[in-house]
Amino acid sequence: MFAQDRLSGDWRGYWTQAGDTMAVTMHIKPGAGAGNLAATFDSDRLRVSGIPFDSVRVEGCCNVTMVLRGDRTTSRFTGTLRADSLSGQFREGEGQGAFAFVRTPAVAPRFQEQEVTFANGSVKLAGSLILPLTGNALPAVVFLQGSGAEGRWASRFLATQLASHGIAALIFDKRGVGESGGDWREATLEDLAKDGRAAVERLVQEPRIDHHRIGIHGHSQGGTLAPLVAARSHHVAFVIGSAAAGVPTDSTEMFSILNSIYPKAATAEDSAMARTYVSELVAVAYHDRPRAGLDSLATALKDRPWFFASPPASDSYWLFSKSFGRYDPLEWWGRVHVPVLLLYGSKDQRVPALESAARIRGAILRNTPNGNVTVKIFPGADHTFRLPPGPSGWPSSAPDYLPTLLNWIESRKKG
Repeated sequence: MFAQDRLSGDWRGYWTQAGDTMAVTMHIKPGAGAGNLAATFDSDRLRVSGIPFDSVRVEGCCNVTMVLRGDRTTSRFTGTLRADSLSGQFREGEGQGAFAFVRTPAVAPRFQEQEVTFANGSVKLAGSLILPLTGNALPAVVFLQGSGAEGRWASRFLATQLASHGIAALIFDKRGVGESGGDWREATLEDLAKDGRAAVERLVQEPRIDHHRIGIHGHSQGGTLAPLVAARSHHVAFVIGSAAAGVPTDSTEMFSILNSIYPKAATAEDSAMARTYVSELVAVAYHDRPRAGLDSLATALKDRPWFFASPPASDSYWLFSKSFGRYDPLEWWGRVHVPVLLLYGSKDQRVPALESAARIRGAILRNTPNGNVTVKIFPGADHTFRLPPGPSGWPSSAPDYLPTLLNWIESRKKG
């Protein structure tokens, strides 16, 4: 127990791998149950805040083991605790590196954070309201989730950055994730859009929020749905479409899948067959074409280096894709009459950046000729505005990504 008490607190240091060093802050505190510890880490470089370690264990006086599970990899940290320092090695897949931390005094919080709940019909949703320490009549932003099982943690870094600049933020767990009820795998686009609208309405109830300056930020799928949320709510004063698709949803799916498998195609014929297979998959998923043709292609092409098996018939992919296939983002962007910021990476492999930006801007300006639409495309950046990583595998953000986002939202303070 003594060693565990010694490990609790705030730690500042670095991870190093393949000649690359990254600053990291850890927060360790007693966890649920006697003798248990809970740890999280922050990294400005990775744009993450409050990412939890899966487990933290202390053996004897000084031997510390921490496990961090990501979407694709698991990292295992083993180190030694000496007075106010903690150092050791970590392994992630085939890679390995070192870490070193020193204990730091507790830093005064830069923002307030409170748990909130709200409902969309019978579905109860849970999130965090992150507020500046002082001030009233605050502008605020609701963060809409991307695809998959995304919790509030995914937007926490940006939310804390906003709060540090005088802007409140509401982040919440997607339905069926974290503390939210429901199931995103069974949700329709209307369900998800109404969840976002319910979050906006929850902010309207907050006494420190200026009800006339509530905006929404949606990334990827969230950005594609953002205009539907904005058009359905009278309280949305601005919209940030982050990597929002502006082409038909089936075309976006084709673009994304082909970019992920083309590098594995060994020949021109391979590339052509990959396109045939993906076209058939998207036709089944988005346009309800019978599966027989897709199954036949899968049997014929299963030995190709790029091949991937389609989801099983019971997978939620098919139901959601069919619903998504009926959604026209440009129709809804044409109904948005508030200021819009569109952000893209020029090397986005999931959404066609230039075409999407041009189409969305055109849809808005056709109906609102004097509309306020700002487009920013970051050279060399990917779908998440990051630049290609070096040997360490750790990416860096496009240098002007965060300033661009913060400066534009801060301008909403002026009403």
